[in-house]
Amino acid sequence: MRLLFAKSASPHHGFAAYYTYLEKIFQADAVLHFGTHGSLEFMPGKQVGMSGTCYPDRLINSLPSAYLYAANNPSEATIAKRRSY
Repeated sequence: MRLLFAKSASPHHGFAAYYTYLEKIFQADAVLHFGTHGSLEFMPGKQVGMSGTCYPDRLINSLPSAYLYAANNPSEATIAKRRSY
């Protein structure tokens, strides 16, 4: 778990394979995330204002992403909201 949030580490190959599968093989129209926070928005990259060089953008690529936040944990949801879409 420590590697997942390390600023200098790249995402595990499983994350890249999963999002590539969703887009290229499964041909998903969109990705829905549910909960307080997930791993995608906590990947290494800028804290706010993602760019194409940040891992979350590189992993999700061109798939639309909708994130339904849980309202019962505002502190964690606020952090995730700043880094997600």
